[in-house]
This record gives sequence, structure tokens and C-alpha cells, in this order.
Amino acid sequence: MKSDAPVPSGVLAELDRQTLRRQLETLKQRTLDELCRRTEPLNPLQERVSYEHEVHDNADDAELERSEDLRFAEIDADRQRLREIEQALRRMDEGRYGVCVDCAEGIPRERLMAYPTALRCGACQLASERQRRT
Repeated sequence: MKSDAPVPSGVLAELDRQTLRRQLETLKQRTLDELCRRTEPLNPLQERVSYEHEVHDNADDAELERSEDLRFAEIDADRQRLREIEQALRRMDEGRYGVCVDCAEGIPRERLMAYPTALRCGACQLASERQRRT
């Protein structure tokens, strides 16, 4: 049975590293697909032209605006997720993957398997989140 003790990137088992790379590549492709799906029909001029030919009121306008705002927020979230995935892959290529950016200790294997883009070990992540709240 594998230990869940923190291990630096250089010690992370090759099988784990390959599994995590595949997981990151899969997440990257899914995120790219989702980003394409969200942006493909995004043609505000076309949507507005067809919308202008319909009977509508201020509530319809507000709903359209909320819908567009939500779509843009989802696109931003997808772009952020893509950046995190690409950074994790870069850290993996550079041999820095699995090392906490705050304490330089190894991130536990279990955490990496659950959250492959993790930058911090659990303790440092909690400290970072607490600091952001204050």
C-alpha cells in the first residue's frame, strides 16, 4: 500500500507522475472543449440582431444581460482553470511539481491525486485562505 506522506516531485513515483500527467492532460482537454463550447455561439451582435426582431420588455433585456454576464464569468473561470493546469504541467516538466510553494515541503500524494493543480500542501493552503479572508 502506498503512503500518503508528502513526497517531493523528485521522489513521486514514476507511475504516479504519469497518472497525474494524464489526469492534467485530460482536464486540459475538457477545459478547452468547454471553453470552445461557451465561446463558439458567443456572437453578441448576431444574438442581439435576432433578439431585436422579437417582442420583449425590460425584464427580457435584464435576463439577456444576466445570461451574458454568467457566460462571461464561466469563460473567465475556464480560462483560470486552464492557466492552473498549464502551470501544473510546466512545474511537472521543470521538476517542481508536488512541492509546496510556501513551505517547500512535498505535497501529499493523496492531495495531488484529488487536486492535481495544487500549489500548496493542506496546511499552507488553509493558512493562505485564512489570510485572504482577513
